[in-house]
Amino acid sequence: MRCILACGLVLLLAHVPRLIAQVPSSVADPGGGFFAPITTISKTVDEVDLAFNVTDKKGRFVANLQPSDFALFDNRNPLAPERLTFFQQRSDLPLHLAVLIDASDSVRDRFKFEREAALEFVRKMMRTGTDRAFVVTFNDRVTTAQELTDKAAKVSRALKNMHAGGNTALYDAVIYACEKLRQFPENQLTRRGIVLLSDGVDTVHRSTLEEAREAAARAQTVIFSVSTGGMFLAGGNEDQIHAAFRDIQKALRNQYVIAYNPSAFHADGSYHTIEVIPHKHGLRTNCRKGYYAIVRSIH
Repeated sequence: MRCILACGLVLLLAHVPRLIAQVPSSVADPGGGFFAPITTISKTVDEVDLAFNVTDKKGRFVANLQPSDFALFDNRNPLAPERLTFFQQRSDLPLHLAVLIDASDSVRDRFKFEREAALEFVRKMMRTGTDRAFVVTFNDRVTTAQELTDKAAKVSRALKNMHAGGNTALYDAVIYACEKLRQFPENQLTRRGIVLLSDGVDTVHRSTLEEAREAAARAQTVIFSVSTGGMFLAGGNEDQIHAAFRDIQKALRNQYVIAYNPSAFHADGSYHTIEVIPHKHGLRTNCRKGYYAIVRSIH
């Protein structure tokens, strides 16, 4: 079971700092089914992997902390440090990234500089041979513009070929990307991320907010959402969009990763809450609120 950081949609939930939001405990109520990963070799795993950021009162990322600097709770049960199986500062683990671009009429006036900012982000963020990304566009429909690749040039080419028009199937796009991320083979610890660029309004209404929340929790993925509508992050002009993507880069480059074995773990599909609390006053963690206790397959 992999439990990489799952953050909520900024356009739906609160955010700290600027971009990063947390899935609330309300996702603990499971409902609805989603596609299971394609399996070839199955292995039972009872290890939880959690990626997260630590910030100070001014929203600045804090590095160089050790496991002894945190208290970790799984379903409100404290975990002793000796139960940790992995810890890494400023994680350089591989990244599987979904880039979701709103291509509806509502962003037509901003579409050019949104694409340019996304291009710059991909070129700076992706490491050939290590990280992989795919591109999804959404308006009335959700379309894969570029399948998973480790070539930043292919992602850039897909972004350049986009055109805006139509309505905004926002929740459909989030669910689609989450399901797609779940199906990619991972033969080692791999971080998952979704970068969502949108004005934050779903006008198609085929899917719901709760379905999008559950998809994010089940996919165990971090979602960085840049709202170009100015509702939560002022991203309505070129400078603000570029600044937002720079913040995402900083967040991904300043992630801690902890792995641990939960006490009395049962792969029964139940939802477990997670809390990571820094001992030092004034620090806070930005991470998922929990995970589903479902055994995942190793390919």
